Amino acid sequence: MNLTPFFTKAFEKRRDLFDDPGTTCFRLFNGAGDGVAGLTLDWYAGYILVQYFSPRLKDKADDVMRGIEAASALLPAQPKGVLLKNRLKSADTSEISAAMKSSIIRGSKPPEGYTVTQNGVLAAVDLVRGQSTGIFLDMREVRDRLAGYYGANGAVLNLFCYTALFSVHAIKQGTRSAVNVDLSRAVLQRARINYALNRLRVDDRDFITGDSLDWIRRFRKNGMIFSLVIFDPPTFSRNRYRTFSSRKNYRESLALIADLAVRGHVLTSVNSYSISEDEYRNFHPAGWKLEFFSNESSDFTHTGKPYLKTGLWKVP
Repeated sequence: MNLTPFFTKAFEKRRDLFDDPGTTCFRLFNGAGDGVAGLTLDWYAGYILVQYFSPRLKDKADDVMRGIEAASALLPAQPKGVLLKNRLKSADTSEISAAMKSSIIRGSKPPEGYTVTQNGVLAAVDLVRGQSTGIFLDMREVRDRLAGYYGANGAVLNLFCYTALFSVHAIKQGTRSAVNVDLSRAVLQRARINYALNRLRVDDRDFITGDSLDWIRRFRKNGMIFSLVIFDPPTFSRNRYRTFSSRKNYRESLALIADLAVRGHVLTSVNSYSISEDEYRNFHPAGWKLEFFSNESSDFTHTGKPYLKTGLWKVP
């Protein structure tokens, strides 16, 4: 499989991304959008993470490496290392565990605590362990557009916060405070690390381990108001408290959030091909005004409809 022509064209399109000192991580190659379905390449400040989602690519590591070596001559910087991650679905839990770990196919492994920059914010990433690295590359342009909406005296509520990069970005842009809620203690620890990397005060009261939907109700009961609420839930999730489905529960969740963001803003997001833009827009209460709408960042080229639907809404 000769991947060089595909990589060459994709890398050439993204050369300008290397010129931004405030962002050192982005997508270099995006599957079918760049000509090869089931294959992605991401740049993380000198390292390339290759992920394959198609069985036909399982034994093509050598072809991928040859293509990278040939096409990387076009890049302003050369990779220190190339990592490969198998993202094929498997019913075998031992295979899933193995697939979560990247293999090094060229060069060196990133050191522990490796950091990248996105929108001027430092973020710790793990390119070896787990399916998620600690940063969502497809939100880069959304964060750029948010910068003008934070406000110097604002307070952010970041639900399903993951590693809290929306909060870090907001505080770095002048927002007074942020509260981060996530069910995972592990990701909240990574969020604390991101705060520390950016020289922000780490107060454990700002990192809440718990069910975000439950905490919406608690905040409402206590009469709390935020200038910006981030609501970016998984499309489907199940925990010991409840099952959440975007199609069934998104609209009712936003109705509750409305009381937390009176005369403020809510950033909402749906990450699913199966939910259309019209469905996404119709999830929102009547009277909310859409300030801006965005799909995944432009380096996430696609041939069909985009998967990411994100909007900033003004709440009356």
